[in-house]
Amino acid sequence: MKAAQFSAYGPAADMIECVELPDSPSPAVGEIKVDVLAFPINPADMLTIEGLYAERPPLPATLGAECIARVTETGKGVAHLSVGDLVVPLGRQNWVQQKTMPAKQAIKIPEGSDIQQLAMLRVNPPTAHLMMTQYVDLKAGDWLMQDAANSGVGKLIIQMAKAKGIRTVNVVRRPDAIPELKDLGADVVVVDSDNLAVEVKELTDGAEIRLGIDAVGGTQIIRMGDCLADEAIIVNYGLLSGDNPQLSAHQTVFKRLWLTGFWLLPWLQNTPPKEAIGLYSELANSIASGDLHVPVAATFPLTEIKDAMKLSRDYKRDGKVLVLPNGPI
Repeated sequence: MKAAQFSAYGPAADMIECVELPDSPSPAVGEIKVDVLAFPINPADMLTIEGLYAERPPLPATLGAECIARVTETGKGVAHLSVGDLVVPLGRQNWVQQKTMPAKQAIKIPEGSDIQQLAMLRVNPPTAHLMMTQYVDLKAGDWLMQDAANSGVGKLIIQMAKAKGIRTVNVVRRPDAIPELKDLGADVVVVDSDNLAVEVKELTDGAEIRLGIDAVGGTQIIRMGDCLADEAIIVNYGLLSGDNPQLSAHQTVFKRLWLTGFWLLPWLQNTPPKEAIGLYSELANSIASGDLHVPVAATFPLTEIKDAMKLSRDYKRDGKVLVLPNGPI
């Protein structure tokens, strides 16, 4: 079978390779074997290849935090899954054509949803939901602010907030990203600048903003912090700038802003399985109904993983990049 691997740390598009590996074995007791239908390339994947993420796996390494797959074999003792079922694996190493895995790590997904959208279910939707709900108790009419608003997570936050009546300030880097976010339901979309706080105050009529969500790091957080209310919370979940998150002394001492971070993995490790499956089922239903949708910029076969990685690096792309390991779906 084919898989995407890297054998050295460095620029993602240079290091990633499509390689031939032995076929995945038949499932043992309590296991299933699946064909991977589609997987996205996420910033965390690229940071891992570059040696900049929380974990540095032993090399050579196969990546991939999420995918959508179809069951091809079941082992003894597996009663809740059958051949042909559509599943979201909760484990990693999904950049492969096929894999054998514990059946308890697979969430069964009803048929009828957009396969490409389901490929992006495991990471971004729960990340968006949990960052919106775990830190500040926002009600209808309240405001939140985010940067990288035209990212996959950013677009989901806009859609989720709109459904709850929560208003959003969305920071982008280029004016041509504004119309799409407005169409999704964004209340305010503004291009980042040194004048950000003045613009946001004018556009929100001086609204109190108690939650900021940041994927950029660096001085972007300082500009965001100037827009927020005293004692607001900023949740950082990315490092698109390549620079560590920063706040000014005025913001930490006099505004008393709180800066914390979000990583989905500890939530998955510490949350009871029934609760996690419940959230994923709820999010899958929102995808099936069309309430949640992330544009797809392009799809690639696994043999063109380098080209897929290059496009993923282009911040001007409109949507996620997906890889289809077993051909068109």
